[in-house]
Amino acid sequence: MGVPPRHVYEIYIRTTPERLWRAITDPADTQLYYYGTKVQSDWKPGSRLVYLEGDQITLECKILEIEPSRKLVHSFVMTYDPETAVERPSRVSWEIEKQGEVCQLILIHDDFDGETKTYREVEHGWAVILSGLKTLIETGQPLHVGEGMEVPA
Repeated sequence: MGVPPRHVYEIYIRTTPERLWRAITDPADTQLYYYGTKVQSDWKPGSRLVYLEGDQITLECKILEIEPSRKLVHSFVMTYDPETAVERPSRVSWEIEKQGEVCQLILIHDDFDGETKTYREVEHGWAVILSGLKTLIETGQPLHVGEGMEVPA
């Protein structure tokens, strides 16, 4: 049957687990690296987690597992696209491990029904999000990636 499709990213960020957790869960931070969206949740198991662009929900998620400053697992549905909005939710796991003066962040996006549109769409999106997250935490500045934009020095 083959290996189910999934995306795995591993990065190292010079920060504390608490600061990294705040960057993942604070809308003021996510707006600066997560495509301009603000995360919103009460951060309890089973709770709704959404990413908002203005008043529009772009991602609809549910918290499956949460250990502050260590691990967040949530479902994932891209609601801004009619094709992806009807796909079965996939799963995203954020795992934080302190290693000396840095944190290792492992992000796994899996539980797809094959190579769905969501699977194809997020492949390059996560690299931009995680690069922006690392840059924001380490420099205090957002990373602007895209046509006609310059990456600040």
